[in-house]
Amino acid sequence: MQLVSRKPMPAGQTDGKRPSAQHAPLRQVEHGVEVLDNLRRARHRHLDAYATVVVSGTFEESSYAGRIRATAGDVLVHPQLDAHENHHVSSTVKLIRLPWIDRCGTGGLYRLKDLDELARVAETDVPEASERLAHAVLHGLSIPCGLRNDWPDQLAADLANDVSMSLGHWASRNGLAPETVSRGFSKAYGTTPEVFRAELKAKAALFRITHADDRLGEIAAEAGFADQAHMTRWIHRLTGLSPTTWRGLATGRRYLS
Repeated sequence: MQLVSRKPMPAGQTDGKRPSAQHAPLRQVEHGVEVLDNLRRARHRHLDAYATVVVSGTFEESSYAGRIRATAGDVLVHPQLDAHENHHVSSTVKLIRLPWIDRCGTGGLYRLKDLDELARVAETDVPEASERLAHAVLHGLSIPCGLRNDWPDQLAADLANDVSMSLGHWASRNGLAPETVSRGFSKAYGTTPEVFRAELKAKAALFRITHADDRLGEIAAEAGFADQAHMTRWIHRLTGLSPTTWRGLATGRRYLS
């Protein structure tokens, strides 16, 4: 795979084309400091990458990166097309949402050392706060203590490491019935393990489509899809746009940069 350097787009911009809300309702993120009361959101998806820093309060989130009970100082990095659900624990939560350059297509959960300084900067200069957070992540942050590690979380991590693994074999190795795995995972992550896996494949494929010049059929095969048409259906399901359209948008950005 040959990665191509492309100029990142401003958040929310796709050269005039947007994913169809009819096929894939995608949320937009307003960057900056926000206070939310009784935070509770069903599983939803964001088009653009961003980072959330918890300033105060506690909430739970389940995403491709795992499940976490997030508290003050925790950082949740959401890659492009991340899907997650949120449940409030405390009645009020104060967050900082910052733009993020998605360089690898995966998110992460971290623990920030100097929360007060970042919160101070974010109040007046969001781009500067984003750069400081990226620098902190690059130079190593600890893992949050609220990260969950039950069997649904292990399954999510195993699927992220190997999308081709057999769910039946995984259930058997862990002494669980397939029906138990399906119900328990859906309760924890808001979707079935089969859909979770397909979404992981589609996200990985789309990252290559927009960051590399490999042929679509080759990307589909290496991402674990049966064929290019199968990949196309899942990418369209997530975004409302076809792989060919995404490749065209990425190529246009390349020549504009």
